[in-house]
Amino acid sequence: MRKKLTKQILTELTPKDKDLYIWDTGTTGFGVRVKPSGIKTYILQYRNKYGRVKRLSIGRVGELTLDEARREAIIMRGQVSLGSDPAQERQNDRTIESIRDLANRYMSDHCEGRCKESTIKAHTWLLDKFILPKFGARKISELTPQDVGRFHQGLRDTPYNANRCIGLLKAMFSKAEQWGLLPPNSNPARPIRPFREKKRQRFLTPDEFTRLFDAVDRLLTIHGIDIYQAAAIKLLALTGCRLGEILQLTWGDVDFRNERLLLENHKTDSRGIKGIPLSEEALAVLCTLPRKNDNPYVIAGKQPGKHIINLRKPWLRVLEAAKLENVRIHDLRHSFASAAASSGIPIQIVGALLGHSSTQSTARYAHLYDDPLREATYTISSVIRNK
Repeated sequence: MRKKLTKQILTELTPKDKDLYIWDTGTTGFGVRVKPSGIKTYILQYRNKYGRVKRLSIGRVGELTLDEARREAIIMRGQVSLGSDPAQERQNDRTIESIRDLANRYMSDHCEGRCKESTIKAHTWLLDKFILPKFGARKISELTPQDVGRFHQGLRDTPYNANRCIGLLKAMFSKAEQWGLLPPNSNPARPIRPFREKKRQRFLTPDEFTRLFDAVDRLLTIHGIDIYQAAAIKLLALTGCRLGEILQLTWGDVDFRNERLLLENHKTDSRGIKGIPLSEEALAVLCTLPRKNDNPYVIAGKQPGKHIINLRKPWLRVLEAAKLENVRIHDLRHSFASAAASSGIPIQIVGALLGHSSTQSTARYAHLYDDPLREATYTISSVIRNK
């Protein structure tokens, strides 16, 4: 039914057995819905940019005057003509109301299946430790750059964590824009500049490497660490691999015949299998390591079928026994590269050893790099072990 809506008509409207719609002849798409319960609501009907008919409640009769509702309808129609979809935006607001809701959707719809397990764990830690306790209950539409700036400044004593939080917030709100939850260019984390981070560079000298290996052997003898923890530390030093690559290494990844590791899962795994030549000492570590029938991992954990998760405690014991300070386990990778560079090995070869060079396939990698990489690995091993 179409009529020129007036205050008198609104007063005279009576409910029916089903919803009754009266459309205003003066404002396109503007009308009133009368529920069987007697509730009267101003509504707007329109077609979005895809041609779909949408209806949107503006407010109840009595809470808004007719003139107020008509003005709101005109504003909304203007937004529709510019490409907005007010009904969908309101639905999105109900579905993703809080930053906690946005975080959950970001982790499920974006991270799962795309990000590595380590990345998901890092995101989860930042969310649970910093972001959600501060902003979890806030609506996504009300967070401002000033809020994010104060939050970032409050973490200035830990600049690395502060910057990672801002990066994660920026990514989450960027997705919110893409999903239509927020208007374009409204990301509250975008204007925030990260803190300057000091890059630590700690390289072990040949003498320190000797002390490290001696400490590993001593602790293994007195059961201060177990054989798998000892093997992990030695392999990290002798291969330059990342911690995750060694902890998640399976016996199927070890190519004894060609004296190398073939890693499918690594930081740059989108570039193909990563080949790591093995020196004689690295091979000796692997050959003397007992295999468990119920465990495919080289660095076997105590639980069946699991690898060691964390080396922090055994690493700290080794550092104390070796009398080494300010050394992170990742510094073994840095030190491997440093030993290579100090031996005069070309930077391209060093990059290939560390997995910084792309490879299209295992065969091509073997033909182009196997011999020089293996020679380089032996040279580095000699420097590390001071032989």
